[in-house]
Amino acid sequence: MWALVMVGGVAVLGLLGLAVVMERPGEPGEDPERLAAEAAELTEHAAAAQADAQRAAAVAAEAGAGRAAAQRARDEAWDAQERAEQAFESAFREVAEGRRAAPPALVEAGGDPESRREVSRAALSAYRRGDISVRELREVWRLTGDHDPAQEEREWTADRLQRESMAARREYDRAVAQLRRADQAARVAEVAAEALLTEAAQSAAEAQIAQDAVAAAARGRRGRSRTRRAGR
Repeated sequence: MWALVMVGGVAVLGLLGLAVVMERPGEPGEDPERLAAEAAELTEHAAAAQADAQRAAAVAAEAGAGRAAAQRARDEAWDAQERAEQAFESAFREVAEGRRAAPPALVEAGGDPESRREVSRAALSAYRRGDISVRELREVWRLTGDHDPAQEEREWTADRLQRESMAARREYDRAVAQLRRADQAARVAEVAAEALLTEAAQSAAEAQIAQDAVAAAARGRRGRSRTRRAGR
């Protein structure tokens, strides 16, 4: 909206510049009716241009408000995503700590214990990356003899929070896309309003010049008429 304010300043400067031509004397032989018709046409065009500029300014203001709302929504979505990710990270740490603190399995799954731990750690890393689901993670741990009801509850919580984190991320991405569209719309509206405000200022200046020419021609006619009466 600062651009619109600047253009408004340009319009004011343009109108102030009319003072240079307001006292222009009427040219001898100018057709008063033609001058009046031109002035009326230019005045009508200036009024239409002003109305267009006002509508464009209103559209630009509305688009700017939409952009501000989209920015707030983006910021809120970012905060929500941050909270969801932090909650998941905390839950995941509890899963990892619970796995490390788990007592030896009551059911011997067979095979080398170190190999089973490597498989469990690899499955945990895959789950952390989102490559496998919590059900698949628990199945790996079941096969390696690492089943624990309390740990299972922690895994369920982590799985739920991971889904919420992913949903928050998608919501943030949508908010970013919406802000991008709102910003583009606001920029287009501001450019259009700036152009129409400039045109309105120029039209107003041209109309004022034409009106001054009509007034100058009228003064010239009155002056010539007085001269002729005085010479009789």
